[in-house]
Amino acid sequence: MTAEPTTASLTVTADLLRAMTRDGTGLLLRLRATVVAWTILAVPLVLGLLLALTGLVDLEVVAPGLVVLSAVAIAMSLSARQSVSRGLRVALAPGTTVSAAVADDALFSTSALGSSRTTWAAFRELHVRGSAVVLRLRGSSAFVLLPRALFTDDDLATVAERVGRPAGG
Repeated sequence: MTAEPTTASLTVTADLLRAMTRDGTGLLLRLRATVVAWTILAVPLVLGLLLALTGLVDLEVVAPGLVVLSAVAIAMSLSARQSVSRGLRVALAPGTTVSAAVADDALFSTSALGSSRTTWAAFRELHVRGSAVVLRLRGSSAFVLLPRALFTDDDLATVAERVGRPAGG
């Protein structure tokens, strides 16, 4: 018989919500697919800049493209932040009590949206940064974002073992 998991809980503050938005957005902007998108944007940006600086092409020719590519990069960042912020405000509004428990077979969590039990097989990656723990779901771009304060180091080691991704990875 397995021991019951210890449930950790906390009340969400505006400061925690801001920190989780920052850290969650930072993680999402560094995921593999996003890095590919950054690279696709950076290559023509750098190439255009180099062509203009070396005088092979007039700056007036490449400037509109540089402006558009820069605007797209900024829009990607702002869109990611807005998406994370919107999701967090719904599930973890300031004053909301949130909890999590790491069991042998699943993650139990509660938030303003209700309670859930998610088996480890549903997750494909674990990422930890600052105030945020992000668990990405298999076969989807969806993720679970919870406060880091709900997890002990041992909890995160267990999650990493179950999900198959190093804690902090």
